[in-house]
Amino acid sequence: MVKRKGIIVYFQNKKIAKEAEALGIAISYINPKAGYLTGFVDYDKYEKIKKQLVKNRLVKRVDESLLDMEAFSFKE
Repeated sequence: MVKRKGIIVYFQNKKIAKEAEALGIAISYINPKAGYLTGFVDYDKYEKIKKQLVKNRLVKRVDESLLDMEAFSFKE
């Protein structure tokens, strides 16, 4: 079973959504007015993706979602 971890990315420009998808984030919601997107990533890739996003100048902040990701775990 593939474990998932929720991620929240606060951004300055919504162009970051394409870059986030390229990094492997499965985006579930984008709110351009409030400047954030939510999605989920594989549990073991979370730290690597977070480090890459924080380096991007379009990203304000990256947080871990507090939502339990049991419902988003899939069999591989």
